[in-house]
Amino acid sequence: MTAPAATFFLLVFALSVPFYLLGAIGGRLPGLPILPVSALMTFVPIAAAMILIYRQHGSAGIAASFRRAVDSIRPKDSGWYLVALLFPPAVCALEFGILRFTGTAVPFPQIALSDVAFLFLAFFVGAVGEEFGWQGYAYPALKTRLNALTAALVIGVIWALWHVIPFSELGRSTSWILWHSLCAVALRVIIVWLFQNAGKSVFVAVLFHTMINVSWALFPVSGSYYDPFVAFEILLAAALIVFAWGPSELGRFRFGENNKQDA
Repeated sequence: MTAPAATFFLLVFALSVPFYLLGAIGGRLPGLPILPVSALMTFVPIAAAMILIYRQHGSAGIAASFRRAVDSIRPKDSGWYLVALLFPPAVCALEFGILRFTGTAVPFPQIALSDVAFLFLAFFVGAVGEEFGWQGYAYPALKTRLNALTAALVIGVIWALWHVIPFSELGRSTSWILWHSLCAVALRVIIVWLFQNAGKSVFVAVLFHTMINVSWALFPVSGSYYDPFVAFEILLAAALIVFAWGPSELGRFRFGENNKQDA
């Protein structure tokens, strides 16, 4: 692991301590009662990244970092936007079908467009706070020494550990947290795959992250029927992505004539 990445991860956990303590007091996030107050730590990764960038490059470095993030809104292939938008709800739809098929009395979701719009906006802001740190800072720092898959696994494990305390504050069981943590690792592999194939687009990572949370929040009832074990079984498809696109970069399709080299 590189020194900048290690420093970033340590800083993220250090800055998260006040939010962990706030969540331990109890209470839910205003407007989003499905989340503990500690969910406000969603802005810690971007804060940690900005602190480290400022130390290394000053305000000019921060400005350059934001310019790169804005430029990455234009991926090489707009089809990756559709993948980012549709992949998470497709996983949840498949999980819903599996649960119903296996006898779990999952009620059909009641979805209002106003709820979708509110959740998308709220989770989009939170995803910006996270992905500008995880994918915009930590991943490039790790990628200087590690291949894409290994870097994704490192971030995925740390990302999962970072969420353990908030999930505990929600009263989740140990097994639920374990399986959801494995889901987080698989999801990070998919995020890196999208990032690499969309011209190293932080925005695509933000979009995918947003839809993960929106899809979970809309799962019956307010996500209470969500089963991370079933979700993990579905997300094992990440292994197929690694096989088809290769662990080194996760950005070059091995089969067919139209292979694309990463930008």
